[in-house]
Formats: sequence, structure tokens, C-alpha cells
Amino acid sequence: MAAKSVKGGTRRRTASTSSDRAPRSRSPRSSTLTISLPELLVAGSDIPFRQFVADIFAAVAGMQALRRALAASVDLSAGEFSVLLAAWHLQSKGRVGISTVANHLHVAAANITVDVATLARAGFLQKTQRSQDSRAVDLAVTSKGETLLGELAPLLRQINDRLFAGNTQDSIAIVARFLRQVAHESANAIRMARSRSRHARS
Repeated sequence: MAAKSVKGGTRRRTASTSSDRAPRSRSPRSSTLTISLPELLVAGSDIPFRQFVADIFAAVAGMQALRRALAASVDLSAGEFSVLLAAWHLQSKGRVGISTVANHLHVAAANITVDVATLARAGFLQKTQRSQDSRAVDLAVTSKGETLLGELAPLLRQINDRLFAGNTQDSIAIVARFLRQVAHESANAIRMARSRSRHARS
């Protein structure tokens, strides 16, 4: 840039560079968004959605830790406690089998057979073979299991009253529908993530 003569000296005009300019705010580009559903974007940004997902992970981690703590208080593993609690809840609705409990917990039946066997050996569950199908068994919480869970019920009430205070049945119903959808679709999401890992290694 040419110099410009002024009284008392020479002042050199310098061109401004990109580093001198104030940074411009950039709107999120679609290539960096973690979700593209317009109804879940705020002014084109996925930042509120990311915070929502972070909150979900934090809540899930907290609930899993809580279940482990409750299970340890009665000398059970988290898996055993989940199966026993599920059977206790489901038997009031009718016949309970391994697949019934597995469906309630959103896991494969094979994933709970060891826990069922351990609970049966400990006397908390009774397994009865079905006469019409020798491969299937009915599960029932024994009096020993009923006593254990009955003694734990007051603590469960206190914990749940604190966890869910301020909510209503309507709001919980909305969350329940949302969680069922996420649980149903999680297997597909996991397959997509694992597919990406396989492609990265190949």
C-alpha cells in the first residue's frame, strides 16, 4: 500500500487482515449437526438437543448406580435384583416366564437365564416346568423373595418420592412413551454405530 504524505510526517496506511477483523458468528452448518430433524433444532442449532442427550446419559448412569446400590443392600447383583423386582411386579398380572421378564427389561431371554438360576438356588424364585411345553418354565417369587422385597419397599418409596417429586401421571406417561421408543430403536442405533466401526477398520 502506497504511503500518504501528511503534515509533520508520513503516515502509512496498512491494509486490515483477516486476523484483525472481529470474529463473525457462524450459523451451524448442516454437516456438523448431530440431528437433522427440524422439529428438534432451535434456530438451526442442535446445541439444546445435545444438552438433552447429555442429560439422558447422566440420568441413565444415575439410575444404574442406584440399582447397583439397592441390589448390594440385599446382597444381590444388579441383574439379579432387576429380575427379582420385575418378576414381583409382573406376577400380579398373570403367568410369568423368562421371556416375560426379559421383555419387561428390554433384554434377550438368554441374558437373564443365569440370574434366574441364581435366584432359584438362593430360594428367591421358584421355577415350575410347564406341562404343555417342557422347555418353558413359570417363575414365581417365593415367600423368601416376597419378604426381602417387602422389607425394601419403604426405602423404595422414599427414593421414588424424592426422584419423581413435582411430576404428574400425565408427564410421566409422555416420558414413558419417549423412553419406550428409545429402548425399541436402540438396537438399530447400535448396529449403525458398529457398522461404522467395521468400515473404519477395513
